[in-house]
Amino acid sequence: MRTFAYAKINACLNVVGKREDGYHELEMIMLPLTLCDDISIRFAKADWYTWNLKYRINGKNTIVKAVNCMREAYGIQEHFRIHVHKRIPTQAGLAGGSADAAAIMLAIRDLCHIDADNEEIAQLSKQVGADVPFCVMCQPSVVKGIGEIIEPFKMNCDFDVLLLKPYKGVSTKECFASIDFNTCIHPDIDKVKRCLIENDFDALSSCVANTLEQPASQLVKEIGYAREYLQKKGFEVVCMSGSGSTVFALTRKPDLIDQVMRDTNYNGWFRYKCKVLG
Repeated sequence: MRTFAYAKINACLNVVGKREDGYHELEMIMLPLTLCDDISIRFAKADWYTWNLKYRINGKNTIVKAVNCMREAYGIQEHFRIHVHKRIPTQAGLAGGSADAAAIMLAIRDLCHIDADNEEIAQLSKQVGADVPFCVMCQPSVVKGIGEIIEPFKMNCDFDVLLLKPYKGVSTKECFASIDFNTCIHPDIDKVKRCLIENDFDALSSCVANTLEQPASQLVKEIGYAREYLQKKGFEVVCMSGSGSTVFALTRKPDLIDQVMRDTNYNGWFRYKCKVLG
């Protein structure tokens, strides 16, 4: 069986505050992208995991966690051979690992003929990771709590997306630990949602924002360079996704993206042109 794991961007990310359980309360607008990992999965005599990266997949990987989660929840006896062709970069704020987990959980459901809808799998997937429920649903959504509250909406705003990621990634744990709640920004997710629903692209530039961009930029200076570069190029909306280090730019001028894709000054940085999925 072949399936795809779709990346995401946070069109808006507000860290409301820190909860008593140590997690952070979030409000986000999350959008799935056409950028994806390509996954093949089939039955096997023993579990076997491979991918096109240099290091091995260990038990802490979301791919393994996803299989174990499905096996425990539904009493699955079968084993699987899984190969993931990674296109989504790691430590990028694009939910690459979460997307892989979501795609594998849905694939196992279908392969094993499990009677469970996407909502049930999404609730189960909270055990694997905070972004996995959104990746299971895979549609423009308001996401709250620690990622478990998902409110899909119909997006009517069309634009092209450029992803620009520096070499260095950002540790999510370090990024959250570095938030200064006395100075950080708290963007209004309702304004971003309204723009996306009402096709008000011009207003997006004034409300798309990310609480985590300030601490992430202190950890990885290249995030600031990427933002400044894209703004100078003339992109209307520029922001960091998730905890970084990817900076995304939104535009209705595809030639701007083509210019950046040809720019030799940033050779080696991850660059990708895509759209919001569906």
